Order: sequence, then C-alpha cells, then structure tokens
Amino acid sequence: MNKPNENPLGRVITSSENSMLASLNTWAACLGAMIFGSLTSYFGRKTLLIATGIPPLLAYLAMAWAEQIWIFYICRILTGISLGGAFSILPMYCGELADANNRGILGSSIAVFVNLGMLIPYTVGPYISFFWFHIILALIPTIYIPLFFFFAPESPHFLIKKSFSEAEAVLKKLRGRDDVSKILEDIRNEIENTSKGSVMDILNSKALRKGFLIGLGGFTFMVLTGTGIVASYNERIFKIANVGIPPELGPIIVAIAQLITTVVVSSIADNYPRRLLLFISFFGVALVEIPFGIYFFLKERKVDVSSVSWLPLVCLVLYVIIYNVGIGPVMFIFLGELFPARVKGIAISCLVVYNWGSTSMLTMLFNTLNDSIGMGYMFWMFAVCCFMASTFIKYFVVETKGKTFQEIQEALSE
Repeated sequence: MNKPNENPLGRVITSSENSMLASLNTWAACLGAMIFGSLTSYFGRKTLLIATGIPPLLAYLAMAWAEQIWIFYICRILTGISLGGAFSILPMYCGELADANNRGILGSSIAVFVNLGMLIPYTVGPYISFFWFHIILALIPTIYIPLFFFFAPESPHFLIKKSFSEAEAVLKKLRGRDDVSKILEDIRNEIENTSKGSVMDILNSKALRKGFLIGLGGFTFMVLTGTGIVASYNERIFKIANVGIPPELGPIIVAIAQLITTVVVSSIADNYPRRLLLFISFFGVALVEIPFGIYFFLKERKVDVSSVSWLPLVCLVLYVIIYNVGIGPVMFIFLGELFPARVKGIAISCLVVYNWGSTSMLTMLFNTLNDSIGMGYMFWMFAVCCFMASTFIKYFVVETKGKTFQEIQEALSE
C-alpha cells in the first residue's frame, strides 16, 4: 500500500490512512469479542468458530478487487470482528475440550496458529501481486470452514445442555476411554447449580474478582511489551534501523522464529508452571528491549551504529522467542482456566475487548510516540513495564497448571 505501482489505489497511502488501516482491525476485534462472546450461551463454540471464518473470506475477496480506500477500511473491520470473535471463543473452547493435564498444550496451540497466520503474508506478500496475495488469503478460510465443520468436536459443556448422550460420545473420544461418567456429572452439576453469570457476579465474588484482575493486569502488561507495535510496524522498524538486509526479509526471519518457538513451547507447556513461564518471559523481554532502545537512542542522535547494525534483528528475534515462551501462549491458557462456566463467556469477552482496545490505542499512538520521544525511549518504557510485570506475576498471579477448575477457584479465594 506504500508503493503506488503495487496497489490498486494508484497512489501512496497517507500516514493517517496507514494508522487507520493498522488500528481498525484491532478496534473491530473489540466489537467482535463482544458480539461472539454474548452468543456463547445460545450457540455452540464450534458453530461460532465456523462463523468467524466467513467475514475474512468475504473481506479478502473484496480487497482483491477494491479500488477505494473506504473498502479497505470496511474489510479491515470485517477481519477484526472475526479476529476478536475467535480470540474470545478459542480459549473457552480449548479449556473445555482439554483435561487438567493437557490444557497447556491445547491452549498454547492458539499461539502456534496465530504465528503461522502471520508468517504466510510475510513470506508471500512481498513477492506476488496485490490481487493474488488476497486470493491466497481468501483460500485460508475457504479451507478452514469445511475442515473445522467435519473434524472438530463440539464442546461437551455446550452439548450437555442439549443431549447427554452426545456430550458423552464426544468426551469418550476426547479422553480415549469409555468411563467418563464422573466428568459428565461434574460438568452437569456445575451448569445446573449455577445461574447465568453477569458482571456483578464477578465483582461480588472474591475468587472471580481476583481472577478478573489477574487477567486485566496480565493483558495490560502484555500490551505494554510493545507487541502490537512490533507486529504492525516491524517492517518499518527494520527500515528505520537500517540493518543491512531488505526490510521485507526482517519480518520473515522474525515470524519464522516466532512460529518455531510456539511449536516447541506448545509441546512442553504442561511440563512447567504457568507463573514461571510468564515471569521468565516478561523479565527476558525487558532485558532484550534495553539494548534495542539503546541502538535507536544512539541512531536518533546521529551516532554511527553501522558496526552493530545487526543488533535490531538479533533483538527482535530474541524478543519474539522470549515473548512466545510465556506471554503469548500462557495468557490465553489462563483465559480458559480462571473462570467457571457461568461467567466464562462474559469474563473472557470483557478481557479480550480490553486487550484489543488497548492494543489499538497503542498502535495508533506509534507514529506520535516515535515523532515525540523517539524509538529508543519508547522501548525503554516498554522494558520498565516488563520489569513491573515480573513483579506482578511473582506476587499476585496464582498457579493453574494441573489443577481442576474447582482447585483454581479455591486458590483464587485465598
């Protein structure tokens, strides 16, 4: 969109249009989280997840032929709604399918597919035409919708409201054993003995209130690692840094590092405490952002940094590796673990809306912050926030690894 001969507008987009395109997606994700989160009591998780594939399919096809900027705005809103909906339902879905011993593996797989989705446009986009790029993107939901429809199971927590036998069949297949009566009874008792939850239920319960504050604090610090800026503007960061490689190659290297890390972490997520992974991740990101900030601080003051031009690339690769060791996957594992069924939908929706809204705000402020204080001070601010996050994790967050929902609620009540 920044090259007039390579986009259908026939002109370079302005800085404000660039910021709008970058932030509309995340603002719309807030709306998507609210819409889909409110529907979880009426439609199955599987049905809603299939529905999230429809808006991006329509949007990518529209963008392939679009010639007006407002069409791109609408399409970014559509993909954002789908994104917010998926992130509000997936943690719930994964938490309900898995048992206490493998929730980490299933929950962290969300980050694997997110990073795979980021890698595809980075590796394909710079080398094909604008039209074919969006046709390829449209193929992804085209494949996803039928595959999920035919092969993904419905959540037993939702099925048990309709048919005990269907829920039993799904659980037998998921657990790999014939006797699932105890699990079914626990699920049914939890649903029957609790009324539909509300925000007031969260505020009036010590355990739910603490769980919500853990989610709120975790997502606040997650945003303040600068992850939204790194994801939205990494090619521009490489251009500013002048690392000595084509700017479109930098994001590909970073995305590959991200994907490999999340694949490895997803396979070992249940072997280590959640709190430990989060603490190491936040503390490590802070350490990486300090030299990253120093490089830009010196470059912005016309100091010759050509001898260490490799530093931004190394820092960004280390950033995404350490970030995806804990912060990226574990925060979404927590979402599926902290709340009982009656408030899970509304709690997760509120936290996802907050996460996307704050990410959008920071993404919109990138150009302003870069012009006013510079990239160096910006990443030093993020580093300070990460150190603060490490303290928050150590003293406030409860451990959930290997615990049942009841055990987690008891820990939150202490």
